[in-house]
Amino acid sequence: MSTNTNPAQIISKKMEKRGKEKVITADVLPEDCIATIISFTSPPDACRYSVLSRTFKSAVGWDLVWERFLPPDYQQIISQSESLVSSLLNVLSKKDLYFHLCRNPVLIGNGNLSFGIDKLSGKKCYMLGARELHIVWSNTTQYWKWVSSAESPVLPQSRFSEVALLLKVCWFDIRGRIETNILSPNTTYGAYFVYTIADSFYELHHPVRVSVRLENENEGNATHAYLQPDTPEGQDGRLPRRREDRWLEIEIGEFFNGQVDSVADMHLLGTDGYIWKSGVVVHGRIELRPK
Repeated sequence: MSTNTNPAQIISKKMEKRGKEKVITADVLPEDCIATIISFTSPPDACRYSVLSRTFKSAVGWDLVWERFLPPDYQQIISQSESLVSSLLNVLSKKDLYFHLCRNPVLIGNGNLSFGIDKLSGKKCYMLGARELHIVWSNTTQYWKWVSSAESPVLPQSRFSEVALLLKVCWFDIRGRIETNILSPNTTYGAYFVYTIADSFYELHHPVRVSVRLENENEGNATHAYLQPDTPEGQDGRLPRRREDRWLEIEIGEFFNGQVDSVADMHLLGTDGYIWKSGVVVHGRIELRPK
């Protein structure tokens, strides 16, 4: 099939025209043929085709459609989750699995990394938990405190078991690293710092420096950002936004994941005048998702 061929155009050749509208007959094509054609489109297109007729709705539900939309190595990835979770995921239809991973990313490995997929493209999304980050002085109790996310009623819900609460530091330094070969290739990724602000905080109106750099590059795209959510617009830097899950996020930067394996280095640094800061709650993640 030519890469320039629109599957909808192939289907439309079998349509009957009634007045100004095209109506699809039930015997246009065999259902498995329709499913195969739809599998060469995209998840949003498949959802749109499902309303054309009963035949199309049935074809859209075929596993071969959603198997093609899922990442090629999705089975290997979800096998790294807890055995019970992995078993439950494996009994889902491919369509149900696709939308489950869009809404409910799964913890993999040691529980400090989560995996999900982007709803529109099916490309991989990863989130690094706080224990997966390098936080300067995080093991010094006078500067940082590790909090059980399940035991804190005031914090937004976290998928990770622990979050890091900033008690006080003058050297705010958080770094995350991820190997790009586990991400979707030929994709521009955005990296986001996800956090919230505690009830008691101070000196968070000062900007922090954020950057993303691939190891095979000499320089990253460093810029300034503001952690405090009520920072007035017009400041020279990125401002946070509130997410649907009630956490805040700031874009650290973006990078293109090509064919060359590398490591993405994501960095937040706040050392402005060695001013002591307090009150940041690191949800425990730097999130990477397609842009």
